[in-house]
Amino acid sequence: MAQASRDPVRVCLVGLGWTGSNHFAGYSAIPDKARVVAAVVRSEPGQAKARQFGIPKTYDDWRAPLEDPEVEAIDFCTPGFLHAEQSIAALEAGKHVFCEAPACQSGADCRRIRWALMSHPDQIAVTGHVARSWPTFVHAKRLVDEGALGELFYVSSNYAHKPDPDEYPSAKTWGRNILNHARMGVGYHSLDLLRWYAGDVYEVTGDQTDKCGIAVLHFKNGALGKVFSSGAVVRPYILSLSIYGSEGTIVCWWEENELRGHLHRSAEWQPTELERTPMHGRGSPEWAYEMTNFVDSIRGRDKPRCPMGEGVAMIETSMAIQQSLDTGIRVRVVRP
Repeated sequence: MAQASRDPVRVCLVGLGWTGSNHFAGYSAIPDKARVVAAVVRSEPGQAKARQFGIPKTYDDWRAPLEDPEVEAIDFCTPGFLHAEQSIAALEAGKHVFCEAPACQSGADCRRIRWALMSHPDQIAVTGHVARSWPTFVHAKRLVDEGALGELFYVSSNYAHKPDPDEYPSAKTWGRNILNHARMGVGYHSLDLLRWYAGDVYEVTGDQTDKCGIAVLHFKNGALGKVFSSGAVVRPYILSLSIYGSEGTIVCWWEENELRGHLHRSAEWQPTELERTPMHGRGSPEWAYEMTNFVDSIRGRDKPRCPMGEGVAMIETSMAIQQSLDTGIRVRVVRP
């Protein structure tokens, strides 16, 4: 249950790598709404970063802040194989939970998280699909919800990213085990984005090579969708979006380190430009927007942009895509 209070939400960050550092920057940008009072760090660079950030309290075990009465909310920026266990434990300890994507990595975890969410309805729990906080995509969502595009009949997104391995040191900090490697279809950032606009997916098909993968989505509302994903690209990062409706089209793409978008209402070149978003990364503004939505939801000033149940539904859809990739057949998305 959202808590009516004007006091800043007291947060513990678990992990201070690339993502955790960006989350810290997001909370730091809203000192009247949130305060990072503790961090869980398991390496000397992490300890040094906590000191640099001025975080007053550190732990080396993620379970420790569950018993800390000063901590109201826990933000998990850890490897995906830990997410289900950590989120469920935090909910059971009475904490509000922000957990980075993916929400979990298996069907069993999906069911466990759904049960925990039903068992603890008074706590806010969200999944960190940060693209839902990019101003361009938020503007597009508002237009879709207002009916500016009419009836949606096709959505698509490309996710192409070949990251620098040094950007994500979590494998060294938290360990890596082949048994913890998840196979979850293609481009779950793109998949979540399309679900945000078009709703639940009913059935999926997919195909892949050693360089890329494609999924075709059949939405419950009758729309079709497509996701392309590749980590073998030679180009700058991209997370694009196209939304086709009976009365208009939205196209969003990256150009010159900026996400731009156009709303088209005719075949003539007379687009309405959407709000622009700087390149996703260190210091970009979406982290503050994402953290603001989380803590405002805790205090009853807003509703979660990506409730954890939505994060779980994305995993259930991803698992169906992976099954299609493995078998070469259409697969229906199984949800409780």
